[in-house]
Amino acid sequence: MIKLVEKSELNDCLDIMKMSYEAGAIRFGMTEENCPYRGRTRLPLSELEKEFERCQMYGYFENGKRVGFLSLALSDDTMKINDIAILPEYQKNGFGSELLQFSKEEAKKRGCEKIRLGMVDDNIELKRWYEKHGFKTVELIHYATVTYTAGKMECIL
Repeated sequence: MIKLVEKSELNDCLDIMKMSYEAGAIRFGMTEENCPYRGRTRLPLSELEKEFERCQMYGYFENGKRVGFLSLALSDDTMKINDIAILPEYQKNGFGSELLQFSKEEAKKRGCEKIRLGMVDDNIELKRWYEKHGFKTVELIHYATVTYTAGKMECIL
């Protein structure tokens, strides 16, 4: 089940983000020095609260337990996925796919022509997962401070 997040629930959502993104942060060498908030694993609650004011945020619940988090931002004709995070022990059960499909539906409802996201392009498994869902790489970014390539992906709706 997917439900809107209330501001009082943001701390729980932040925990899901941190746990979901931690393995990737370690794998790709993200540190406080080379990557702000270590790939959002160290995002302060105050920053998420600021985002809450301009984004739509949702929780994914399995048997009454919040196991996922989704943050969407609308900009002109594009919906941006800020975060799509599933607790590690619940990954590979289709919950992320449900959140991704939900994102596409929300984008269409708001008249968007496309949906975009950013990710570590070197995360081949995740990149293939997004490609399976209709996303294509539209930009690669090389930062001098990190060893991985950042990528922006897009899905035309």
